[in-house]
Amino acid sequence: MAVAAATVMLAAGCTSDKPPAGGTGGDRTGGTSLRIVAGSEQESVVNTIVKPWCASKGYTCDVTLKGSVDQARLLTAGSQDYDAYWFASSVFSQLGDKANVLQDVKPMFLTPVVFAGWRSEMRRLGFVGRTDVAIADILRAVESGETKVWVTNPTQSNSGATVLFGFMNYFAGNGPGRPLTQEQLDSPAVEQGVTRFINAMDQTPPSTGTLMTECVARPDVCRTMFTYEDLVIEKNQELTKAGKEPLVVAYPRGSLAISDAPLGFLPQQGAADAGKRRVFSELQDHLLKDAGAQAQLLKLGRRPASSVGLTLDNPDLSVFNPEWGIQATINEQGIQYPATPIIEAALDRYQTRYRRPVNTFYCLDGSGSMSSNGGWDGVKAAAHQVFDQDQAALNFLLTHPEDVTTVGIFNSGLTAGSPWTVQGNDGAGLHGLTEKINDYRPTGGTNIYACLRRATEELGRPQPDGRRRLVVLMTDGKSETRERESALSGLKASGVPVIAIAFGRDADPEQLREAASATGGAFVQQDDLVAALRQAAGYK
Repeated sequence: MAVAAATVMLAAGCTSDKPPAGGTGGDRTGGTSLRIVAGSEQESVVNTIVKPWCASKGYTCDVTLKGSVDQARLLTAGSQDYDAYWFASSVFSQLGDKANVLQDVKPMFLTPVVFAGWRSEMRRLGFVGRTDVAIADILRAVESGETKVWVTNPTQSNSGATVLFGFMNYFAGNGPGRPLTQEQLDSPAVEQGVTRFINAMDQTPPSTGTLMTECVARPDVCRTMFTYEDLVIEKNQELTKAGKEPLVVAYPRGSLAISDAPLGFLPQQGAADAGKRRVFSELQDHLLKDAGAQAQLLKLGRRPASSVGLTLDNPDLSVFNPEWGIQATINEQGIQYPATPIIEAALDRYQTRYRRPVNTFYCLDGSGSMSSNGGWDGVKAAAHQVFDQDQAALNFLLTHPEDVTTVGIFNSGLTAGSPWTVQGNDGAGLHGLTEKINDYRPTGGTNIYACLRRATEELGRPQPDGRRRLVVLMTDGKSETRERESALSGLKASGVPVIAIAFGRDADPEQLREAASATGGAFVQQDDLVAALRQAAGYK
């Protein structure tokens, strides 16, 4: 597992460190600039096509990569920091654009969501060489426990959300052209079916990029996954070049979900708006109509949005490689996504009903340096986003009624009074965690292992109902080590993964990498603690 690292800034032509704030004035290029916020899934398209095109035209194109939830929240909040939004699929575009403020929204390319696994694993499951793998066949393999399977958290990632609605349609008995209804969402068939399906997942990382990277890096614990076809193609090109075993895909026949990469313009007041719209329209036309751009998209494994369904004429078989299970011709209509209120209701139920309960132990660095470097302010802001249920709802991070949430603050040892534990999703109790964090004043040294050892004591006990366990560790310093061995050996023996977050330049990456590696967890260097702790909370 890994938490996605800091927001990535990509730019073409003249660049800036960040988009200019606000949508009025400040245009340094006479209306030839465009600020785009895009899903991480678009990174290769941005690097390969968008950046060179912008540079060739003399345009300033600032592209910020953000997760689906962040994009949706920005749009809902009325942010004017970006001129265009480029979601991975229509699911989170609908959630963010409930006020219909985006204009000229068009899909830029198509890619189906597939069930993928190592070739040896897919051969063992009987899926290699088949073009008729039904969604029921995949469901049987997943629910039987025959394979270890990952999917992204549907409330944090487009790929997970599209998988969720694909299987919901199947449990509802819908054909591809019939969207899920509220009555079907409320039915026992959908409720019980999707709960069984989600409970069969071994891991639910918060982003597709994280899933792809970590699954490929850990083939012992990730044998199959639900992901995008184009990302499998990209990863296979890397794997085969390195002489490694490739992934093989199967398409869930009967309930195929498709990502459509919608790109829309956000009009804003100001003299530069007309120029920005012109650049936006030219970019859309380039991606949709230019023969060179279309050829580049195909090389990246993206299917043209203008094609008839998912059928490709004269496909490049080195890209759409049948040996990887890739089918250039797919004679199946994708599912129709439900109305926005049903999408919201389904994602809310994932958080509070469908997923397995999780026991989470937060180890937060409260040493003296956290006061001087602004780290504790970040922790306080993150606590408000994660624990206070009104904000957690906006982040699609609601607490399950059977979750257990524990917060420990450490310096030279665990601080007096901590850890504090809240059973379930009691709003007042969870807000109490925020208050305790707000009331604390950083002081003392750094001993991450004291907190990890306490987490071992709490989480090492037998857990009811197969619930998950998780430690989220954050520090800005180098720890003393007198309790290192007992803490790490205890967590490893208990099978409790640690997501270890290094904040600031004085954190010791080696200590944190060791804790993550020893437990099958993740390490991330992240100076935005709100983003880091929100993403860590997304492993549910």
